[in-house]
Amino acid sequence: MRKKHLVAALAVPVAGAVVIAPSGATASDDASPPETGNMIFIHPDGSDAALWELSRIYWYGPDSVSNWDQLPAAAPYRGHAADILTNSSNGGATTHAFGFKVDAPDSFGTDSSAEDVLAGDAEEPRTVNALSGYAGSWLREAGNAGHPIGVVNDGDVAEPGTAAFLTEVTERTDASALEIARQLVEGRPDFGAADADPVVIMGGGEDLFFPTETPVCSQAEIDAALAAAGDPVATIPATCVVHRAPGDTLDEDGPSATGGLRTDGVNLAQLAVDEGYTLIRTRAEFDALAAAVDSGDADPADLKVLALLASQDIFNAVTEEELMAAGLVDPSVPEDARETNLVLYGSEPGTPGYRPPTAPEMAQVATAVLDAHSEEAGKPFATVWEVEGTDNMANIDNAIGTLVEARSADEMIGVAQDFLVQDPATTVLTAADGDAGGIQAHAYNVDEETPATVGTIDLNPGEEVVGAEDPEVPQNPLDGRYGRGTAPFVAAPDQFGQGLAFGVAWTSTADLTGGVVTRAAGLAADVVDERLSDRFDNIDVYRIAYLTLFGEALAYPDGRLAPTRPALQGTTPGQPDEDVVIDEIPVDEGERADGGTSTP
Repeated sequence: MRKKHLVAALAVPVAGAVVIAPSGATASDDASPPETGNMIFIHPDGSDAALWELSRIYWYGPDSVSNWDQLPAAAPYRGHAADILTNSSNGGATTHAFGFKVDAPDSFGTDSSAEDVLAGDAEEPRTVNALSGYAGSWLREAGNAGHPIGVVNDGDVAEPGTAAFLTEVTERTDASALEIARQLVEGRPDFGAADADPVVIMGGGEDLFFPTETPVCSQAEIDAALAAAGDPVATIPATCVVHRAPGDTLDEDGPSATGGLRTDGVNLAQLAVDEGYTLIRTRAEFDALAAAVDSGDADPADLKVLALLASQDIFNAVTEEELMAAGLVDPSVPEDARETNLVLYGSEPGTPGYRPPTAPEMAQVATAVLDAHSEEAGKPFATVWEVEGTDNMANIDNAIGTLVEARSADEMIGVAQDFLVQDPATTVLTAADGDAGGIQAHAYNVDEETPATVGTIDLNPGEEVVGAEDPEVPQNPLDGRYGRGTAPFVAAPDQFGQGLAFGVAWTSTADLTGGVVTRAAGLAADVVDERLSDRFDNIDVYRIAYLTLFGEALAYPDGRLAPTRPALQGTTPGQPDEDVVIDEIPVDEGERADGGTSTP
């Protein structure tokens, strides 16, 4: 087991909305130095308590206990932004990363101009300092202080849930995604090589790393590359793209011959390889790397891994009906399989992108690499993992896709729990920035005949209420296992051995507010449980991460926006500017906004 890390002192603020010092800690000279440790933040985007409930019911049974259930600390999560109650993915991620509420639509590791944050009409983006005063996120601060860092995402690597921790752009656009990919490899503007390289970057988004018109690798080229000897494993050269869009080979026009989206002509994948990254793009390469790490044939402390496992997102976020229409059905999987036989991830059978690594599989390898680097550096690691498909699948009301993604998120939590047993000096924290789609279950009684297909349920019968003659009540179509009008879902057996049936009802395809629960285990779980049980704000993700990594309990920034970052001339890139003062707004000890007196 890795040695626990201690720091010299702990500042326990008395100002701010919520004090997060660990139980028993004080600001006196006699206080024991706080223990610091690894930080694992897991972000299953768009997942609320209802989704965790349905996932448990479907995969494990209504009387079972999931990995998420076993995280001992739980608190209701408040995810509003500075300008709107329902946050955006980029706004939520920026708050998680920097510790300040920001402008939801116009932030991505940056914020709008100060006067526009609260007005909600941003015109000029600004770079900002984080809650600690550092010129970057807590993940960048950790990396530049010598902590091994990494990100895992089953969307593409430009997804804000992880990318906002490492990159800073002016807006969330397709053009920005190309710049995000560049910053992941080459560092942020004005920082460049001063930004420490993440030792793990895993996700989709291969097209963001290759110039337009890059040839697609032939199967012969792939086979020859993977048959060769490699150090640490054989990999496909970065001279061609591996992935086509899912369904591309099934098009009437035939498969595309080229790929890549970069218009600057830069082969970022080759640049990454030149900087020491092992480039992984297929299941075969991933499995070979995992086996080499597990057997000791590859030293994970010597590895930096860039995994680009799909052309864009690893999952296929379209409706069940669209997947079937596109021919994205796996004939090797039985139609009655609990997962269905839809190709929910990667590309169709017979292509290099078939059955890509799952989010928990990526997390497993990422943890091995990060932990080995941590041992060598003598410092805890810091990582952010995101299951993005719980959001994207729910945003198009794909019920089975959302449930499969929720299971991936639960298994990813299981990876973190297993590591926590190995190294208790670790905080595992999970939250989501909103509720995607508003998923719910419509149940069928086991004592009654279960319909062969799901139908519809009444929705907001306003005309009936006012007594209109023969009112036409709006209907909400339910989702079955293959979409509308298909067989209902059947839960895994309950304690009586019954498989109870249900259809999935959706509130919308939008992101909604409410119902998110943050949970934690390990080093800082008592802080979540004892200090933040009645109010866990999105800002508190930053505060928990900072407490874990640096042993400092930062005050909540009541009524304060992120400070504009000073010019970096004459300073060391990435270091806090001495002129930056993070003011505290004093409040009486115990004062609360609701008039109560107990201070969490």
